[in-house]
Amino acid sequence: MSDEPVIQEEKKEEEVTKEQYLRLAADFENYKKMIERQLADAIKFANQSVVLAMIEVMDHFDQVIAHAPESTRASTEWYQGLEQTGKSFHEAMRQYGVERIETEGKQFDPTVMEAVSQMSEGPPDKVCSEIRAGYKMHERVIRPARVIIYK
Repeated sequence: MSDEPVIQEEKKEEEVTKEQYLRLAADFENYKKMIERQLADAIKFANQSVVLAMIEVMDHFDQVIAHAPESTRASTEWYQGLEQTGKSFHEAMRQYGVERIETEGKQFDPTVMEAVSQMSEGPPDKVCSEIRAGYKMHERVIRPARVIIYK
């Protein structure tokens, strides 16, 4: 009796085992890469809740600047100091990957904006005005902009 059929069968089993091993090794590498990406994202967005709290504070600060009396705006170093503080704060946020979402005059984009009201006169689906600024952190929306759009 020849050993040839047994050898052929063992070679087939060896090939199957080798393919399974290679698939398993590739799956493990993909798993490692996925875990590394998830960890990098977790680190990148770990301070998101702090950033959102700071954005709320900045909203109030921006309202103070926007509602300052005209006489205060033009003539005092105090107001200029407030403006500079606001600019510095926004720049610091940019350094940490936080960007304001531009909305004024743009086409409505539901991925970064929430429409809270509509106006009848104007180009359809264009942003008429912004109610609350929206922000992205490392290209991920962390707070959508609230806008009024034209019908």
